[in-house]
Formats: sequence, structure tokens, C-alpha cells
Amino acid sequence: KALHMAELLKGTGNVEARDLTDYKVNLIQDNIMRSGMNNIEAVRWDATVLDEASIEKADIVIADLPCSGLGVLGKKTDLKYKATEEGCHELAQLQRDILKVVQQYVKPGGLLIYSTCTINPAENQDNVDWFLREHPQFEGMDIRDRLCRELQQEVREDGSLQLLPGIHESDGFFIACMRKKEL
Repeated sequence: KALHMAELLKGTGNVEARDLTDYKVNLIQDNIMRSGMNNIEAVRWDATVLDEASIEKADIVIADLPCSGLGVLGKKTDLKYKATEEGCHELAQLQRDILKVVQQYVKPGGLLIYSTCTINPAENQDNVDWFLREHPQFEGMDIRDRLCRELQQEVREDGSLQLLPGIHESDGFFIACMRKKEL
């Protein structure tokens, strides 16, 4: 996702891809080197820790958060043996903790894109509803004009979209776009 954003910028701007683990940061760095793009960097950072230098600096923050992965069970069948109700609740809370931090990086007028690869409402729509209630400086953004005609009717009024395996010819995936209101 970060490489795609960097590519869309066509060499302008800067993309910073953050992850908690050295392993994932190294994978991102390998992909950056292969791509040859110079407007992107990978950084190890705990998303639950505020980076004061990044407050209101980002036009777009993509919060592709850790989740239960219940939308990709077809590809990662071992997840069904690891998933628990308690674990899903803990992940939903972790997502909220991260959203509380990363929303601060969005400039007025900027976008916060929230995504998961799960079909669990607690990790998806419930968190968007919570976020918009707790952070009134944000509003859901309609993304219909950025989607194919088949998916446009699936977008909720708050701008979120839940893809479901067997219905949408894809894995289970959730995305919501929220705009920070101008001051």
C-alpha cells in the first residue's frame, strides 16, 4: 500500500511506511529497493506511541491496522485455530488505541484511511462508529466515486466499505475514509 501511494505521487511528496517489527520494516525496505522509488522510506515505530514531530503533518494517513485476519481465512487457514473471541476484542481495542494516536498526524482537510483484512464488525464498523463519535473533528467521506460501479452501492453513508468473500469476488476486507474538518 505504501509503495502504491509513493507511485501515485510520481516522485513528489514523501511516504513514510511504519511498522512495529524489524522483520516487516526490512520487507518494506526490500520492496523499496526493488521499486527504485526515492520518495518513500520504511521506519520502525510503535503506532501506539505519539510521534510529536508528525502532528498535523500528513495529508493522508493510512492506518492499515493489525487485525484478526478473519477475511483471509481462505489463504491463511491456520488463523481459524488461533482466533478467539477475547483475541478479537483485544485487537479491536488495540486498533482504537492506534487510531487515537495516528489521527493526530492528519492535517486539517487531510484524510485518515482505516483498513483491515477482517470481517469482524467489532474491528471494522464498530471502530469507525466509535472513532467518529470520539473525534468529531473527523467526518466520514464518501468514496463511491473512487470505486467500480459494482461496489459503489455497497458503501455506507459514513464512507465505509466491507468486502465479503463469496459475495465480492475478493477476500474479506474493510476500508473507511475519514476527512479531518478544516478549522
